[in-house]
Amino acid sequence: MTGLIPGLERYSLICGGERLAKFLIAKAIPAEKTDDLEEMRKQHSKLKAEFYRLLKEFDESDVDAGDLEFAEYSFLHLKVDILKEMLKNCNFCERKCKVNRYEKRGFCKCGVVSYYSSEFLHMGEEPELIPSHTIFFNRCTFACVFCQNYDIVYEDDYPVDPEEMARVIEVRYMQGSRNVNFVGGNPDQHAHTILEVLSHVSLNVPVIWNSNMYHSEELAEIIEDVVDVWLGDFKYGNNKCAERYSKVKNYWEVVTRNFRRAYERGEILLRHLVMPNNLECCTLRVAEWVSKNIPGVRFNMMFQYRPEFLVAQNPEKWPEIARRLTREEIKRAMEIAKEFELNLVD
Repeated sequence: MTGLIPGLERYSLICGGERLAKFLIAKAIPAEKTDDLEEMRKQHSKLKAEFYRLLKEFDESDVDAGDLEFAEYSFLHLKVDILKEMLKNCNFCERKCKVNRYEKRGFCKCGVVSYYSSEFLHMGEEPELIPSHTIFFNRCTFACVFCQNYDIVYEDDYPVDPEEMARVIEVRYMQGSRNVNFVGGNPDQHAHTILEVLSHVSLNVPVIWNSNMYHSEELAEIIEDVVDVWLGDFKYGNNKCAERYSKVKNYWEVVTRNFRRAYERGEILLRHLVMPNNLECCTLRVAEWVSKNIPGVRFNMMFQYRPEFLVAQNPEKWPEIARRLTREEIKRAMEIAKEFELNLVD
């Protein structure tokens, strides 16, 4: 049996060819095509139960990806069609702009066509992920004043061709990637495109969903059956900081809800960016909540914060975060991790 990574056991087994990536199972479940959204949702609910039955059955057997027969129109294709209908009254994230993305753009500035800035084998991710085939999508559902990827967030680069991107994923996998890592920006607002890409992939590649975890429950219901690992950011320990630094309302309630759901239905590699002057209000509270509510998840305490973007341009507006971390702050963060016995990434 493959050496298991604590907290990412199933992911470890997929990497070793001993389990199936979830999207492959979804592709093997036949569905019926319909244009009625209500009928789609009813069928989705029924097939979701079948999906979890098969997931359990396959996890307890020696089913190989080569043994699967993919349906011409599958549970995965049904998900894509539902998401495309949801775009007409978009509620992918908790902002719930309700705009018709076929006609205009909401807060995230995304229409129907998804754009990405780059894709490559990333050697700078967590050790359990590398080499990781990261695909950086444009745009975001946050507006972080310290954004380190503002060039990705505020521009559209290359339009995504789902079939072509699927071929690239398979090529990167044959080149040695351990996974496909959908990131940005943020992947949530591109869910319809990402699932369509996966509908063209046939290799057993684990799916990493690198998200700010501010997605809606409606989106979670659709995408959770293709996500093998939630690579989730848990930035803030309160709503005040989230609104001040990322223009996000009800952050704590939404993100804790989504982490709980992800914990129940998959595996999590959690990232927390330690910010200056925010250890007691954010780092401490995040660590305490994680230890009590989703114990054992892989936890990456990140110390690479630097003042970028608007903070760098107007440091007097956000003076408390207009600098790098001190040694004392890094030491305090590690004390917090030890206090709550977090499963830290090395």
